[in-house]
Amino acid sequence: MDYQLSPQDYKKLRELQNNVKLSRRRYRKVTVLVMLHQGHSIEVVEAALGLDDNTIRRYWEGYKEQGIETYLADHYVPYSGKLSSEQEVTLANHLDENLYLDVKPIIAWVEDNFNIVYTISGMRDLLHRLGFTYKQAKAVPSKADEEAQHAFLEDQLPGLLDEVSAGAAEVYYGDGVHPTHNTKTGRGWIRKGQDFEIDCNSGRKRVNINGAVRATKPEHLVYDVTDSINAQSTQRVCRQLLKKHPGKKIYYICDNARYNRCKWLQEWARDQRIEFIFLPAYSPNLNLIERLWRLLRKEAINSIYYEAYADFRQGIIGFLDNAKAYKEEIRALLTLNFRTVGGTSVYAQTNS
Repeated sequence: MDYQLSPQDYKKLRELQNNVKLSRRRYRKVTVLVMLHQGHSIEVVEAALGLDDNTIRRYWEGYKEQGIETYLADHYVPYSGKLSSEQEVTLANHLDENLYLDVKPIIAWVEDNFNIVYTISGMRDLLHRLGFTYKQAKAVPSKADEEAQHAFLEDQLPGLLDEVSAGAAEVYYGDGVHPTHNTKTGRGWIRKGQDFEIDCNSGRKRVNINGAVRATKPEHLVYDVTDSINAQSTQRVCRQLLKKHPGKKIYYICDNARYNRCKWLQEWARDQRIEFIFLPAYSPNLNLIERLWRLLRKEAINSIYYEAYADFRQGIIGFLDNAKAYKEEIRALLTLNFRTVGGTSVYAQTNS
């Protein structure tokens, strides 16, 4: 389409652009016409002004149909959508509660409820304008207890942190991870329309790591590389913690895995300076070390090709041994701010 203004209209619009009293809405209406006239593509105008392509085209059509005076009048509003504001709110609320994998059933729902028909592209534009995007759904444990998670974060954990602040104790979060020796691809900035290829292998050997990360200084960690993550491995991690913090009580926060609750391990712990604190059932979201494992995958596993298992194993150990080199990123990621299974953000603060 040839987006050309008359010399008189172009001059008038350029003068309006320099009017400091021009409202933001009218400035965008003016600038759309100016940029199109200057030869900028719809995509460039869209990126520059934050408008969707349909709105930009409707601005131009409104100008051609109504003329410059009517187009610029305050009462002129270009077509903004088939749904009323109330209907848009109803649709948005419905989408907040129901997951659709395709726009076609959304189109059907709108037609059934509002007797209004959308095309596929029109519905996509509407969804973007309402603030929705097509992305991966988030999995959450189905049996997690919201109240139990709040009780742990707001009642139990602050008391433990008080002892840390007093210099009498340390709090660590423990868990195991089992990365497999095969290449995992990750996201990255790749030229549009092209692929970034990474060599892959199909190894099945795992690196079994039982680790614990310090709650207040998470770049401080201990770990045990083992044939199997079990009670014996957990005991070795605990012995490292006792040696690392002589004279202090160690609170070891972990999940309810059978090896953590092993009878002989718990009997051994009672004679030490270590106490196991068990998270509510199905609460990996409350275990700080889970975030460290995600960083490990990002920095040492994803999109990295290791020909030999020994190299893969050493890449993982190298990251763990040099965790302090990632201090800034680890502290930003492993804060004591948690999100419960119900979506509530809770910052674990001391009681003092």
